[in-house]
Amino acid sequence: MALLSKAEAAQRLGYSIELVDWLVENNAKPGEGRRLRSVDVGGTAHFNEEELDRFSTYLSQPWPVPPRGRRPHIPVPIREDVRAESHYSCAICGSMDNGEVAHIEAVATTLNNSPDNLLLLCPNHHRKYDLGHAPASNIDIEVIHAAKRMKRESRKRMLRYETNACGALRGILALVKKFETGLRAELSDHERQAMDTELGSLLAAVPKICEAAEESAKKDMGTDAAVAVVAQAAPRLSRLAAPAAARRRSEAQNRSTARSLVEQAADVFVDIDEVDCPRCNGRGTTGLVGDFCAYCHGSCVVSTANAEAYNEEDIDEVDCPRCNGRGTTGLVGDFCTYCHGSCVVSTAKAEAYDEEDIDEVDCPRCNGRGTTGLVNDFCAYCHGNCLVSTEKAEAYDEEDIDEVDCPHSNGNGTRGLRGDFCALCKGSCAVSKDKALAYRKKYSRRD
Repeated sequence: MALLSKAEAAQRLGYSIELVDWLVENNAKPGEGRRLRSVDVGGTAHFNEEELDRFSTYLSQPWPVPPRGRRPHIPVPIREDVRAESHYSCAICGSMDNGEVAHIEAVATTLNNSPDNLLLLCPNHHRKYDLGHAPASNIDIEVIHAAKRMKRESRKRMLRYETNACGALRGILALVKKFETGLRAELSDHERQAMDTELGSLLAAVPKICEAAEESAKKDMGTDAAVAVVAQAAPRLSRLAAPAAARRRSEAQNRSTARSLVEQAADVFVDIDEVDCPRCNGRGTTGLVGDFCAYCHGSCVVSTANAEAYNEEDIDEVDCPRCNGRGTTGLVGDFCTYCHGSCVVSTAKAEAYDEEDIDEVDCPRCNGRGTTGLVNDFCAYCHGNCLVSTEKAEAYDEEDIDEVDCPHSNGNGTRGLRGDFCALCKGSCAVSKDKALAYRKKYSRRD
């Protein structure tokens, strides 16, 4: 695979350049010696695409728990990166007061402190999300995943201005159009709020991107007619978006600004022979980890001729044979160990796939189900992954797991003729050793 510059690597991962630098210099997971590897090319750091994918997968795997504590610590640079990704405001409502870095998939079960599993929320929406299944006014995981996708997609477009400011402007305007159109659809209150929040953040960023595009075009407009068109229009687009810099704007105000901006952009880009890439629909990326599109290579757009010539059969990509194109395995959505979340692989790689080559076997505790008990608690050994490495499977010792059969239900999880869930284990069938010991002491005294 090709080597990527630092800015391209940041765009591929969806992290800031500052976090990429930190991951090169530091061990993100305490006690583990793995850092993000780079290659020196002419005195400049470059990154292998496969290494970036492997490292992203590594960060999503369980983090070590400190000797005193039940949750792994989130390093300050990762916290700061997540805050910056969300423009230092709640991903749902845009509030900038007392933002909290929240886990998307519960850290208690996944031990996952990857930036991909973190999102900035205000205390109110953090609490609503943690309540989860409770009242209908709370936020479900689909809304949180959607908010994270919007943040990540916006950031990847923003990062383009490090290497191609004019391309970044086109990409940002495409997102503005996408979100303005999305707000016309039937959405839940929280989905609408999250989309409007991200639209407002994008609009506020347009003047900065326009300025960068204009400066970049001064250097390149002599060789690229499209760049010259963008440069000429940048000041006008910047003025249209300027009011969005004001915080606490209404959805109606954001949509009005977005519509005006999109209309002006249409007048500008009609002079440029570019249309949304037919493979990625203008996103510039495919898969769960944001791989650059194999047709537009991350540009988001192609010429009209290339769009008309597009043939899916010409692209050397097929669904990953391990995850069947899902990009994940297990119950908690771990990235597939063969495609690393890309969802697709080359034909040659698909043909070379051999399940025996993958160092994964069914978890010996849950037999590959990912859950235990009657209420489907995540397995205490694989944490819902369903699979573990061969080494971990061989090292499995039931005595090391802090779970024993519930003494109240004798491990059945239910009591009585009607099969009511046990009052002690709540249907889990097992409890911690301390809880079992306390139960036995309590009832032995009664005897």
